[in-house]
Amino acid sequence: MTSASDVLIAATDFSEPAGLATERAAALARGLGWHLRLLHALGDGDWIERMAQGLKGEFSIELARRTAGSRLSRERERLLEAGVADVDYEVLDGTLPALLPQLLHEGERGVVVMGAQGETGLRQGLLGSTADRVLRAGALPVLLARQGGGQAYRRVALATDLGEPSLHAARLGLRLAPGADFHLLHAIEIPPDRNMAFAHARPETREAFHREARELALRRLQVFESALGLAVAPTRAVREGPPAAVLAAFVEEAQIDLVVLGSRPRARWEANLLGSTALFATHRLPCDVLLVPGVA
Repeated sequence: MTSASDVLIAATDFSEPAGLATERAAALARGLGWHLRLLHALGDGDWIERMAQGLKGEFSIELARRTAGSRLSRERERLLEAGVADVDYEVLDGTLPALLPQLLHEGERGVVVMGAQGETGLRQGLLGSTADRVLRAGALPVLLARQGGGQAYRRVALATDLGEPSLHAARLGLRLAPGADFHLLHAIEIPPDRNMAFAHARPETREAFHREARELALRRLQVFESALGLAVAPTRAVREGPPAAVLAAFVEEAQIDLVVLGSRPRARWEANLLGSTALFATHRLPCDVLLVPGVA
């Protein structure tokens, strides 16, 4: 039985991508019996435009609060009529990343659902999109929705590096898509020094090394699967190559509609410098992406 403390928080700036996220959150709430909370943070959105309006005397925070509350109230009524059993809404001062610790009430656990399309151009380069900043904060699991509609997830990739964060993420993914076909995906990336060491080795020697790496990964993936305690065995997939490239190819090959990843908070410069599978997933994959920081 689903706990009453489970909450889906649909964060909206009333844009088209946010509308897709709200529809996804509503579909999940209907299917899972979770509570749905509609949320608008007054500090998000086009702050340059708000500043310009303020200088001209055209911007009132109280007017913005009332307008947002009215829109959320109408959206709540629409969703209740559409079959979502339990919906409330909040308008909060501040920006969504700063408000993350306040989004869940006492005894609740939940997922923030957001549109995947953020700000672009110079503004994003300087500050990052709202979604980027929420992800980097690492306070709550975040579902980035690129697909609208009311269908449940059918094919889910649990992408794993076989570590503890991946295990926590996979468990939440299982709860969000209980009827889906699950794929455990692990990428083997041969370190460059090993490649150089085998550069002049005989082909059969290199193949033996790669075969041993694949077999070890499969054994570790079996242990990972056992820890999940699945009633129905998932499809296991071990692929060789950089994780981001492996993930992109697998999403297309298996027609995945949700990718689940464990992640840790990172500064934007660190993610760009080191390369991040999570960063790649949020910006480049065509499907929905669930990023789970730490313990879900």
